[in-house]
Amino acid sequence: MSEKPLEKYFIDGNDLETREAKSSDFIGQIAGYAIKFNKPSTAKGPFTEYIAQTALNGVDMSKVLALYGHDYDDILGRVDAGTLSLNVDKIGLYFVLDLPDTTLGRDVYANIKAGNLKGMSFGFKVAKGGDTWKRDDKPIRVINKIDSLREISVVSVPAYDDTSVLVTRSLDAFLLGEKERNYKAKVKEFLR
Repeated sequence: MSEKPLEKYFIDGNDLETREAKSSDFIGQIAGYAIKFNKPSTAKGPFTEYIAQTALNGVDMSKVLALYGHDYDDILGRVDAGTLSLNVDKIGLYFVLDLPDTTLGRDVYANIKAGNLKGMSFGFKVAKGGDTWKRDDKPIRVINKIDSLREISVVSVPAYDDTSVLVTRSLDAFLLGEKERNYKAKVKEFLR
């Protein structure tokens, strides 16, 4: 059985902040929300996505990584090393990250301070049956339950171009079901 692909979600992180370093091993901290509940996705795409307040209930976050641009070679911190802390509150998933004194750490810190990097994203897998679809101006996907949270990432652009095949199939199934319901309603109306 093939493993579900990792999905990515972008959040505008204009509230991303920098802080002074706790020790000489780090150049500083960044903090903000990697996930905000019940807020529409800001990326342009075929659907709008929301993360429900229940989505992280029971999710093991003990091995979550902090990355730059979803690249596992560009690691900035991790929960199990004590360099990344995560806290779920009523707004979403708040993080504090101690940036390492590395070229990447210094570059990310400087770009956040300069306002060049403002976005956050996260890589996750949806639990089986953990999303629902509905129709508005365009389809709306609500993530009700996340199976696993692998990483959070500081990003420069939204990651929706990498939307997984599973999401596309799920959207296609929703749209097909919608067409079938409309067709059945028209037939029923015609037969009256």
